[in-house]
Amino acid sequence: MPGLGRVLADLPSGVAISVAVHLPQILLTAMAWRVLLPPGRRPGLAAMAQLRWFRESANALLPAGALVGQAAAARLLARRGVPGEMAGATATVDLTLEAVSQLVFTLAGIGLLLAGGADRAMASLAVAGLGVAALGAFAMVLAQRHLGPLEALLRLLARRWPALRPEWIGELQQAVRRLHTDRGALVAALLWHGAAWVLGAVEIMGVLGLLGHPVSLADALVIESLAQALRNVGFMLPGALAVQEGAIIGAAALVGVPPAAALAAALIRRTREVAFGLPGLVAWHRSEVTGARARIARRGPG
Repeated sequence: MPGLGRVLADLPSGVAISVAVHLPQILLTAMAWRVLLPPGRRPGLAAMAQLRWFRESANALLPAGALVGQAAAARLLARRGVPGEMAGATATVDLTLEAVSQLVFTLAGIGLLLAGGADRAMASLAVAGLGVAALGAFAMVLAQRHLGPLEALLRLLARRWPALRPEWIGELQQAVRRLHTDRGALVAALLWHGAAWVLGAVEIMGVLGLLGHPVSLADALVIESLAQALRNVGFMLPGALAVQEGAIIGAAALVGVPPAAALAAALIRRTREVAFGLPGLVAWHRSEVTGARARIARRGPG
């Protein structure tokens, strides 16, 4: 934290660039999630952006935050009048589409890298990043298709805690399968996520330019695509701590960016994540407390 504070004090313009680019990223990813909901069930864009902010805050600061944030955001979406199985299904499919769009983004980055004449070591690192992205996307799709083991586990646990409702898993799977048939919504969500990934490359390009190491948009796409793919290795760590920084440094080296500049860019991104994440966790907590109080009030003193 002291190091991130120094980055904020010494490079406020870099943090400002990162923030300015990330705000529309949140809106784009919120639109990707929102388009999966039926038109009559869609909350406003501001509400969806808030839920996406909660998800990102959990991902940045909590262990296994992507899964924790996804579950919390789905529950909060259900409180806005969306049926529980629909909220869970759209959150699950949205997370999967994000991984699939990342796979496409990584493929594009590898194509640009190889077109630039990458050597064998560079190609090996690129393939490793692609493998990580492909494995993550495949695992998510497979998990959605085969929820039987989870349902069996819930049935076993329901003998002790009947409120678990193991049949909910079947309802969730049916909702997910219905979403899989809506090709228009799936394609639209992929495009929104793809645009958000490209904005991440714009962030890298702007920050490195400010640091005195300008790169082209193509090189920034290489850095962002491979760094994001390799970052997934540390998904169990809060914000992929240290893994993200190492991924950015390694990917930036492939296009000739020195380690010091790449580390500075990585720390600027980390500073922005903390600056967004801490208020996001506080707002999420307040939303949970408000919802709990509302439920208690509805039940009455009895």
